[in-house]
Parts: sequence; structure tokens; C-alpha cells
Amino acid sequence: MRMLVKKKSLVIVTCFLLVLMYVLNEFYRHRTERLSSGNTNTGGTGALVNVIEEHHEALLYWFSAVESGSLPKHGNILLHIDGHSDGADPFNRLRNPIYRMPRNEREIRLMMVKNDVFIQAAAGTGLIKRFIWVWPPYSEVDKPYIAMNVEAGLMYTEENELVMCFCMESNHTSFEHSCVRVQQPEYEDEDEKYFSIERNMCHDMTLGGIVEIVSTHKARELAKSGTWIKASDSVILDIDEDFYACEAVSAPLYDAGMNEDDIDSLSLYIGKILCTDNAKDEMEADRYFQKLLKAVQETLKHCRSGRLGVETCESNHAFTEAVLALMPDMTITRDIMCLPKESTQFMLVNLVERLKRCSDTQLQHIARIGVCMYASPRSTNFNRNNAMILCKGCNGPNSTQVIFHSTTDKEIATTTRNLKEILTQAFIPKVVTVCRSVRDGYTPRKQFPLIEEGVLSVLKAVYPNHVTDDTIHYDSELLGGREGWYFRYSR
Repeated sequence: MRMLVKKKSLVIVTCFLLVLMYVLNEFYRHRTERLSSGNTNTGGTGALVNVIEEHHEALLYWFSAVESGSLPKHGNILLHIDGHSDGADPFNRLRNPIYRMPRNEREIRLMMVKNDVFIQAAAGTGLIKRFIWVWPPYSEVDKPYIAMNVEAGLMYTEENELVMCFCMESNHTSFEHSCVRVQQPEYEDEDEKYFSIERNMCHDMTLGGIVEIVSTHKARELAKSGTWIKASDSVILDIDEDFYACEAVSAPLYDAGMNEDDIDSLSLYIGKILCTDNAKDEMEADRYFQKLLKAVQETLKHCRSGRLGVETCESNHAFTEAVLALMPDMTITRDIMCLPKESTQFMLVNLVERLKRCSDTQLQHIARIGVCMYASPRSTNFNRNNAMILCKGCNGPNSTQVIFHSTTDKEIATTTRNLKEILTQAFIPKVVTVCRSVRDGYTPRKQFPLIEEGVLSVLKAVYPNHVTDDTIHYDSELLGGREGWYFRYSR
């Protein structure tokens, strides 16, 4: 789940500061490794602007820019324009490359846990010295501008466990504890814990860094000052399209009378039948699912009209056979089939039986949502088996982990103008990542084309000598391809 500032105490809010612990002076003195160009397949193309699906995929392009020499290995500013901070704590920090660049693709993949964890992992390599999060008007952050300085280091606990510790100060806010040590969680879904310590307990405090949390209005003001980000600064520009709005993809299903168990049950059997590990096969799996839905709807009509006998309509196996008889040319190919034919057929009976219970309205919403992989196939813990689910996004409409906000065409135009004002500064970014956040269910799917058009038009207008249609790279793992998901069967 993505983390919002309002959901944490102030110490937890500033957890991103932990990132900067890794940017030790020792890194500058002793660590000069480059990425191994022979072993790292980042997918980077050398393009300045790279459109990606899920936010942790940005790491591929940032480190590709390092490898090509267009981005320094350390000392960069990350200008993060996003509906969320994406500063969640990595579950196991020590498995990531720290104090150095990742050496190969495997090490980069270890850093790509999920959409809100990647920034701390990147900062751990020394890539980032200053993090600026610009949050949208619909977020609920208490102050328009907070800047914090941090010093960090290491200490041993009474159990002789080596842990991180840090001290922080700010002219914009106060801290309940100015110095704390960090305790790693036992389980992946738990938060880190923080314990107050005396400053002299934290050793090797060779780290220094800045974190800024800025409202859209304040960012526009700072951009006009001419001193916020300078022409000489090395900048990674990172824009998430959910900066415009955030909606719950599954809301129409709940409105139509389905509950969480209904949705999870469908996803369970979808994952037992369809297995993919790339966006191309993901589309093929959804295409099969759309045909299956239409066959279910048609068979239900035949049952209601009396065209099919009672025995056929009441027996799950017979009903499934009637459904499959309507799609003889749509046998599941081995590329997207989890199990051999007979086992898949067994699972199909269970899936069709659950679809059979749905109303026409529910089936229509299910078709619009479709099926997709639960996460980017590049994610650290991605598993092809059970990868496909109902494409419902990460958060249901009753989630308290994110702030939902619907938008209009007029508001999209306003946000685009705000974005242009924020970016109209002296610097030219070294690399730009634009994240769709559609598969994970944050950016409104129906409005994503207009939102993305606005973002790219701003980049072309602000950087006319660097960004054109020909220099924008679309990642190969975009959900629904370059054109996107919502209109995938209407174009």
C-alpha cells in the first residue's frame, strides 16, 4: 500500500530520511564501481523521457542513465511529483546494494519490490542526495513546505544487533525524538519501529542530506524564485500520473453488489487458469477472458429463454460445456495456460460457476476491468504461477491507506498548467520517468490518456530541445501496450 504523510506520526512520516543514511562520505571516497554493462539489461534506450507502468520500474531507467554516463552516480536531486511519497521502508534493506551502484540486473531486481518502496532502495546506492516530494492539492499534508536536515549512522543494540540510527532537525517542524534507532520488522507487511536514543549513541554519523515535502502551490512559488533548483543541479525528474487523481478501480463492483470475497474468489480461479509473465501474454490472457465472459452471458440468456434444458443450466459441468461450445476457436494456448488441458478444464468449471452467479451489470463491470498480472513481472517477488487476477488495483473503495480523488477534464487542464509552472526552472533533467500507475489501480483508467497527454505536452513545451515525440520511450511492459488499458478493445 502506498504511504501518505498523514497516516504516520511525524517520525514515521520522515521515514524517507532513513534513505539518506546510506549516502555516506565513505561512498564518495571509496566506492567508484560502475554498472556492469555486459550483464545489466535495464531496458533503457538512452531516451530522456521514459513512460513506465509501475513506479518501481523507474529504477531500470535511472541506473541505465548512470550506466550510459548521462546521470552521475551520486549527488542527484530527485524531483518526485506524485500523489504519494513512495517512501515506504524496504523490508530487508541489507539485501539491496548499499554504498555502491548495483552491478547487474539481478541486483536491480532485488531493489524493485513494489511501487512505494523503490526510492529508499535507490538512495541506498548513493544515487540521491536531496529528495523533493511535490504533493497534489487533493492530498492532506499539514504544512505547505517542510524541509529537514538529517545526520545518520550505525549503532549496536544491547543484543549486539547492528542497526541504523539518525538525528534530524528542521526550522519548519519539531520532532518528538530528535535522534532514534530503527528496528526492522519481523514480517514484510509490518512497519519499522523507532526508539529514542541519545545523540552520542549513534556512531559514524558521516551522512548528511535534505528532504523536502512541498505542496503544489508552494512548488509553483519556489519555481518562480529561480533559486530552488539551479541549472547546475543534476536532477532526476519523476512524475506519477496519479498526481492528477486517484480512484478505486473496484468501486463499480462493490456498487453492483459484489463484496471482497466475491472478487477474491474470481481472482483465485483466474490465477489457477491463466499464467503470464509479460505484458504481451497478459493482453492475450485478457482477450481469452473477454471471450469467456461473453460466452457466459450468452449461455445465461439461453437458459433464461428456455433454449437450454434445466439440467444443462443447473449442472455446473454441463453449463461450462455449453459455455465452451460457444468459443471453439478460443482454446487456451500453452503460453498463457497454467496447467495441462484437463486440469485447466477442472478450474474452468469453478470459474464459470462463479461468473454464473453474477448479474448482467456485474459481468459488464468485470469485463471492463478485465484480468491482468497482480504486479509488474519485474517485481522482486513476482511469481508467474497465480500471477493473473481480476484487474482490480491495490486498494478497494473502503481502503484508508490512500486518499481517493476523482477529477474532471477542467481540473486535469488546471493540474497540467500547475505542472508546467513547477517545471519552468533553469535545470534540464538528466532522465525523466513518467509512471502511469494504471495496473496498480491509482490513476483513473478512463482519464489516463488525457492525463498522459497533458504530462507529455508539458515536457515538450518546457524542454523543446530535448523532448519530442521521437525521444519519448514507451516501456515494453505497459499494461495494454502504448495505447493503454481502458480502451484496449475499442480502438
